[in-house]
Amino acid sequence: MNQTGRQSPLAFALNLFGALAIGFSLVVSHSSERPVWVLVVALVSVAAWLARGALALAGVRSLEPTLLVIAAVTGGIVAAPSDGLSVVPAAIAVLATVGTLRFPVLAGLGLAAITLALVAVGAIPFGTDVAAVLAMMGGVILAVFAGLSRRQFRQAEEQAVLLQQRELEMREEAARIAIARDLHDVLAHSLGGLVIQLDAVEALLEAGDSAAAGARVTDARALAASGLSEARRAVAALRDPDGSGSSGSVSPSAFSAAVDDLLAAHRSLGGVVDVTLHGEPVTLSAGQAAALQRALQESLSNARKHAPGEPVRADLAWNTGSVRLTVSNPLSDEAAAAPGTSALAASGGGHGLEGMRERFHALPLGGAATAGVLGDRFTVTAEAKLS
Repeated sequence: MNQTGRQSPLAFALNLFGALAIGFSLVVSHSSERPVWVLVVALVSVAAWLARGALALAGVRSLEPTLLVIAAVTGGIVAAPSDGLSVVPAAIAVLATVGTLRFPVLAGLGLAAITLALVAVGAIPFGTDVAAVLAMMGGVILAVFAGLSRRQFRQAEEQAVLLQQRELEMREEAARIAIARDLHDVLAHSLGGLVIQLDAVEALLEAGDSAAAGARVTDARALAASGLSEARRAVAALRDPDGSGSSGSVSPSAFSAAVDDLLAAHRSLGGVVDVTLHGEPVTLSAGQAAALQRALQESLSNARKHAPGEPVRADLAWNTGSVRLTVSNPLSDEAAAAPGTSALAASGGGHGLEGMRERFHALPLGGAATAGVLGDRFTVTAEAKLS
């Protein structure tokens, strides 16, 4: 039987061949010394076996339990007078009942017990040798063990399918999280910056400084173009999560240039940032570089949102076996008045910091990111393991 519940044509062909062979043997070997009812009952057993196979081929399950019981009971009761031929459909019925997951295992074992009893009872009127009876019963017992083995195999198959489905669900969930994380990063940086620029344009126009307002509009256009480019890169990475976008390496100079671009964008939006470098930069994987860049971007965006105009301090430390980024800014007046409460938490959201933690946690070599109030500053610390 396959996963749709239908029996394969090959399996049906084997059942058909077996049923015809047993039926022919029953007719040929029948003698006048045996009652006709023995032949009839034995043929009923074979017919039930064959009918069950035909219905299984068509995917019909409703009559399967009835046909299996008929094959087992009729085959068992005339096993001895049919010289053991009818024990074949009986044993196959027991095997199918025990080995089918749709049936309780106790139902299969109960049918096997009834069949064994009928084999023994059916042999009494015909004076069948004990050894022959035990051999027939042994065939039924072997069918029970074969059914249990089949049941275990099918249970393992089902578990494998469930694990595959669970893995697929986890991948889909990871993809949804990645989409939300990347969209947040792009929107928080680009649209947040646009809001600041447009606010400045409005103020400059009200003040009559059209030249400065024009310069701000130019900066806003450049920021929008940069955000669109970032959005396209994020979509490309999501469409090909296992492709080249997530592999490769980033040289120290390329990483430094990306950091400088982020710092320049922050300064163009009126922000102030001091950067301190420690140690000797090394080559990073694409994932490590992206995580550190996103951490810096998110930290600067949060500083502009929750502590506008306040100077930001950034430290990038290249240590043996790790690189650590620390970004901090003074708390706003509201957060300073309530120690232990971060400005970001007070404003709600926190998805950017959550996404940052997820990025570093997912790095192959490991990493971590934390955010919170330290003294009078809100501090973000992100560390990627290098070995």
